[in-house]
Amino acid sequence: MSVRADAESLRALPVFRQCDPTHLQVLAFSAEKHTFVRGERIVEQDAPATAAYFILSGVADLRFSERGRDHALGQAEPGSLIGEVAMIGGTRYSLSATARDGVIAAAITRDLFNKVIREYPEFGRAVHAVLAQRLDQSVRELDTVRDLFARARSFSSL
Repeated sequence: MSVRADAESLRALPVFRQCDPTHLQVLAFSAEKHTFVRGERIVEQDAPATAAYFILSGVADLRFSERGRDHALGQAEPGSLIGEVAMIGGTRYSLSATARDGVIAAAITRDLFNKVIREYPEFGRAVHAVLAQRLDQSVRELDTVRDLFARARSFSSL
């Protein structure tokens, strides 16, 4: 795929939808391509998030572990971005992604992402605006669930 095509694919993602195509071309050009063989981990749950991975080809299985139990979340196909929120926030991955067969992914490192933000502050503002909207939506959804619990009858009265 060309840098321009990779940039257009990035722009299709909600987190980059409001970004200037030129900034995404810089990101796509500078991202390192990695090849993962079947069964190889792309990201590991609870590991420090040093990069987000843009799937160029292949399929990755997504899973998370909680209280010793493993749960399937789905899959990441070409055009998917894995670990972007953790990478941007400098936190840990909340899931694991494993190559189902061969996967080629572009690694957008935290250093690269921050370099593009320093060079193009409007890029950073656009990405952070989308993340703020996502956070706001999540808070509203949690408020709705909290209200439902508050109005629900107690289990002890059943």
